[in-house]
Amino acid sequence: MVDEGPQGLGVRERTVLVGVGEPGAVEVAGAAGGVGLVAVQLAAARGATVVATASRVKHDLLRELGAIPVVYGPGLADRVRAVAPEGVHAAADLVGTEGAVDVSVELVPNRLRIATIAGHERGARAGIKFLGGVPGADPGTEIRRAARLQLTEAATAGRLRIVIADSYPLREAATAHREIMAGHTTGKIVLVP
Repeated sequence: MVDEGPQGLGVRERTVLVGVGEPGAVEVAGAAGGVGLVAVQLAAARGATVVATASRVKHDLLRELGAIPVVYGPGLADRVRAVAPEGVHAAADLVGTEGAVDVSVELVPNRLRIATIAGHERGARAGIKFLGGVPGADPGTEIRRAARLQLTEAATAGRLRIVIADSYPLREAATAHREIMAGHTTGKIVLVP
């Protein structure tokens, strides 16, 4: 039996968010991407103050999902501190740039509470957790298996919003991949058979 937390999101889903559980602030770098939008919602549902980095044009959406948006770029750590004066207790780097990892390391005293899905080289030097399919990373297989049904049920019930940036027919998979690699998509890219 999985403990049902706020809005029906189970404990295992929350584990993905670097131990977010007690009140506090979590910084989500790359918050408007496909993974970021889900992370923002899960952390907000758990009661965290979510500080979400994204371009200004995406701030309204992030506010709708329960986050306090801040613009990324030079001075980011100071902007995050201004909206989270009690400190940042966890960070999820979903961008992987040197700057994003550096800000997370600067803001979160405990490096065990920082994870990256993209900044593996910089993350290795900083001693933070890797998530994903690179050598030495936690692939998240067990968490995904446990959370899949709960996330699907939450989305179906309207407690989790899945944002689709664009969809492409399968024959245009290369175009879809280029869009993803260019960055700056808001939500997920979907391939349709």
